[in-house]
Amino acid sequence: MDTIRRTAARIFEYAETEEEVCRLEQAINHEIMYVAAIAQSERVKPPSGWDPLGR
Repeated sequence: MDTIRRTAARIFEYAETEEEVCRLEQAINHEIMYVAAIAQSERVKPPSGWDPLGR
């Protein structure tokens, strides 16, 4: 968690306005949710893999 906090602090140094901070925060949250969804799907993936319909 400390690494994530330090990285976020470095990223927010590039923001000059509150709006830019909000955009960066939204982009970071979106990326985290995307990566988390992939990780979760890998944990429940059937042994034979997913079929074309995602089952």
